[in-house]
Amino acid sequence: MNFISFNLPLSQEVIQTFSWTLVHSLWQGLVLAVASGALLLVSRKSRPALRYNLLSALLLLFLVANAFTFWYEYRLLTSEKETGDFIQTAVTSDAAQQGSVTKIQQVTGNQIAFLLDFCSKNAVIIVSVWLIFFLLKSVKATAGLFYIHKLRNDGIRSVDFRWQETANVLAEKLGISSRISLVESELVTVPAVTGFLKPIILVPIGFLVSLPFSQVEAILLHELAHVRRQDYLVNLFQSFAENIFFFNPAVLWISSLIRQEREHCCDDLAIAVMQNKTSFVNALVVFQEYKLSRPAQALAFAGRRNHLLDRIKRIIYNNNKQLNAMEKLFVTISLITVTALSVAFSPPSEPVIKPVVSEDYQMPAKMEPTEVRSLPVVCLDTLPKITKTKTSESSVRTVNITTNTVSYDFVIKDGEMTELKIDGKSIPENEIKNYESELKSSLQEADAEREKSEKQREEAGKQRAEAEVMRKHAEKIRSNADQIRVQADQQRKQAEEIRRQADLVRIDAEKQRKEADVFRGEADKYRKEAAKFREQAEVVRKQADVIRKEAEVTRKEAEKTREVYEKLQADLISDMISEGIIKSKDGLSYKLSNDEFIVNGVKQSAEVGKRFIKKFVKEEGVEMVYNWKGRTGYTVTGTIRSK
Repeated sequence: MNFISFNLPLSQEVIQTFSWTLVHSLWQGLVLAVASGALLLVSRKSRPALRYNLLSALLLLFLVANAFTFWYEYRLLTSEKETGDFIQTAVTSDAAQQGSVTKIQQVTGNQIAFLLDFCSKNAVIIVSVWLIFFLLKSVKATAGLFYIHKLRNDGIRSVDFRWQETANVLAEKLGISSRISLVESELVTVPAVTGFLKPIILVPIGFLVSLPFSQVEAILLHELAHVRRQDYLVNLFQSFAENIFFFNPAVLWISSLIRQEREHCCDDLAIAVMQNKTSFVNALVVFQEYKLSRPAQALAFAGRRNHLLDRIKRIIYNNNKQLNAMEKLFVTISLITVTALSVAFSPPSEPVIKPVVSEDYQMPAKMEPTEVRSLPVVCLDTLPKITKTKTSESSVRTVNITTNTVSYDFVIKDGEMTELKIDGKSIPENEIKNYESELKSSLQEADAEREKSEKQREEAGKQRAEAEVMRKHAEKIRSNADQIRVQADQQRKQAEEIRRQADLVRIDAEKQRKEADVFRGEADKYRKEAAKFREQAEVVRKQADVIRKEAEVTRKEAEKTREVYEKLQADLISDMISEGIIKSKDGLSYKLSNDEFIVNGVKQSAEVGKRFIKKFVKEEGVEMVYNWKGRTGYTVTGTIRSK
């Protein structure tokens, strides 16, 4: 199948570059994991805020490195495209120079070359698969944002003004200047906060009346700490990184570490304001079994159950979370993989230039230095030896030959013997010819011997040069052997360290298993307490609903009674005006009971009082007053209903 034929709205260079950026992000993620593991190991006693900031910086640095990788790969690809022929020639020349690599290096190189070739040829497939999953992740994230909008607008109602005032006071203690809204929601089961410009704290219905005030205060402080730290934006940044690098386990791991440290930071802020760890831990325990089915952008109070136990342990013992067995194994594997990749992709060493030696040449086991010596003086029956030979520009040769202890010194000029001395005694010219033939024969033999010695000396020089090359080659082999021995020793030490780390991981795993058993027992205890608290909260909620309904009925009855009283009062005033008792309502005060009728401080006659009492007083124990000693109302057997 040729996926290149797809008509994608991107150039081939961009697709190739993005594909390589995704591939490079895998080993860059391994480096990120190693750096994160080292950071957690060296910051065991550090504040959660410092760990949170450093982990966030590592994630940001990872994204910057990927952006740089994209730019670098794109520039490299376009440059190679412009100078393709030149690069091909250079690569061919390079390959010719690497003919002396070992068999193992050749196999490794072939595997790497196959992998690189596979990634290049299938760049469109890689990007297409990534794009499909990225779109699915983006759709899910968009649905999450819509759900957040629904949480903020549907199924909510305002809380009592006293709780809103409490939230405002706590926000002021944390230094939050923006207005915080506190509402009850039908869609959440644990407290959560959402929003950046207009933050809203969502609590379940009946939550505020089901817990002690100190625990409610602790939970509100935790949610306000998220607002104070502006965690909503960082959470969006994390979601963006996770959507792009959904295939990278290192990115997902460090993102989860950032979320854990964020909760620890908010816990510390809340405890710093409360100055009471007990109430905060109790608040965590109450909500450990609740889970919020929510998108990632809603910051919830309780979190995951295992992480909740870690939070409780950290608060009680003042210790930051350490790497568990699986995390240590992941970091160790990442370190080994990064080391192996760095060795595999490291540039090869310079090729060793070997001397050209004929096939039938046998290199001696040990080369000894050649001693240059003069030829020995031969006996009478051997060839004569030339002890001194001198050639001038005028073809004059002075020769000394010693045979059988007799020394001959003669001069040859232009091929003719002109002077002769025997044992230092000069021979006359006319007698020189008697010795000439014999001496010239010895001279020819001496010349032949000299030429032979010259050839042997030249051959010895060549062998000495070859021996020097062999010596240097042996030195290099010995140096390489030393390096291999050092590397083997380092690898042995690394293997021992890995074995030691594995032992530590095994011991730590056993320790954590025991701690998990302890916490499992505590969790069972907390679960039972939480169930008890839930039952109590449900009872309180039902009681609150009953009280609310009764209050509503009472309010409606009071409203009806107030309306009846206001109509009765208006009729009474109207009758007083019609009978001429008063002229207007201004300055009016009266009292009407079963016994008397007093208007503006004047008691009315028995006849008038009887008439008004009969009409307006319907039962015993009734007293109607209007501006009477500061009171206005309708009293029945001690109950006052006022306007």
